[in-house]
Amino acid sequence: MLNILPKEEKRKIIMEYRLRVAVVVICLVAIVVFASLILLVPSYILVQTKYSNITSQISTEQILDGVGAQGKEIDAQVNDINKKIDFFQSSSSIPRLSLPDVIAKIIGMKGASVKIVGFSYDATNQQERLVISGIAADRDALANFVDTLKSSNVFTAVDLPVSSYVKSTNIDFAIVTTRAIAPPARKK
Repeated sequence: MLNILPKEEKRKIIMEYRLRVAVVVICLVAIVVFASLILLVPSYILVQTKYSNITSQISTEQILDGVGAQGKEIDAQVNDINKKIDFFQSSSSIPRLSLPDVIAKIIGMKGASVKIVGFSYDATNQQERLVISGIAADRDALANFVDTLKSSNVFTAVDLPVSSYVKSTNIDFAIVTTRAIAPPARKK
């Protein structure tokens, strides 16, 4: 086929084609945006209605509860009580143990030939008691572990029954460690 159109006409035709495509794309984008806006209007109205309902409920509850002066008074009382509780808790000479920290320290002290099987924790007003149960490879490993526990400043008493030393290898043990919490009462 023979093309007899001059170059100027060819450029005009290509330009018209591109303009038509651009107009169609712009119209399609406008239609999509308009449709999405129309579909979002009900959701927007619903959200606005719920927001106004909630704000009106909050304002009526605040009026009914009298949050103004009474709320500040209650907050002051709560803060005063919290300060008193903190004072009494800090007056105890020895704070309670943080159990995860103590367990991590004990595991760090145990050595390679001692295997810890379990822990049992009990606390009263005067003392905390932690029972460490496990298996030691031999008597020397068990004795070293008990000495390490005794030399640490975490516990006030470390007790191991003598019957634990009966076997020479694969020794099952239960070490009872205690720590005093409150100072002993003064005698009058």
